This record gives sequence, C-alpha cells and structure tokens, in this order.
Amino acid sequence: MVLICRGTHHGRSSCGSVQHRLYNFSGTGKPDPSLDPKYLNYLERKCRWASDYVDLDAATPHKFDIGYYTNLQKKMGLLSTDQLLYSDPRTSPLIKAFAYQPSVFYHQFGVSMAKLGNVQVLTEQNEGEIRTNCNFVNSY
Repeated sequence: MVLICRGTHHGRSSCGSVQHRLYNFSGTGKPDPSLDPKYLNYLERKCRWASDYVDLDAATPHKFDIGYYTNLQKKMGLLSTDQLLYSDPRTSPLIKAFAYQPSVFYHQFGVSMAKLGNVQVLTEQNEGEIRTNCNFVNSY
C-alpha cells in the first residue's frame, strides 16, 4: 500500500508532534536530553501551542542546503526519529557525509528524486490511501 499524506507542510512539523520532547520526554516530566539547551529554549518559545508549526531546519529554513544534517550533529534535530539518525551507528556515517560533503548530498538527492519519479500513480481502489492525518489510518 502506498501512503500519501494530504495537508502536510514540507520542511515543517506541528508543534504538537514535538511537545513531548520539550516537556515530558518518555514520561519523565523533563525535556529530551538529546536536545541542545539553546535549541530547547528556542522550541519552547516557538511551540507554545500544539497547532503552531516549527521548521525542521532552524538554521536555514528557507534554503535547500545541508543545514538539516549539520543541525543533527549539533543536537538540533526537531523530530526524535531524525535526531536518532545521527546517534545510530548504521546511519551516522551518512549524516556526516551529507554534512561535510554537500556534493554527496546533492548527488544522492538527485538519485532519490529520479527513483521517486518512477513511482507509478495508483488509481485502483485498495492500492493506496490519501490520509487525512499521516499518523492514523482513515476511519471512513
């Protein structure tokens, strides 16, 4: 099944998706220790409401660059799953390569976009789902 999310905001996340990291990480009542303290302060000010949005890349949010990967190295990954990419020994070498060698990132991005361009559009019933909320299967 192919999943397509409607109403997503590319390059941003809802604050509701990250508030657990700011205020009650793993039920501790404390913030996620993997967050840089200055970045945590920024997020606390930016995410006062769950309905607000925050950029995935706090350093260069309106630029297509390697900032996302350098941010992970500085403990500035917005989503915990993203931050884990840097701490996991299986994916950390990729993060480092993308952060230190922009040409590697841009090349791999091109390869990935070419692959994505070859994905066939699914038009038959039960081939895929356009979800109202990516986190949940539609109830209708």
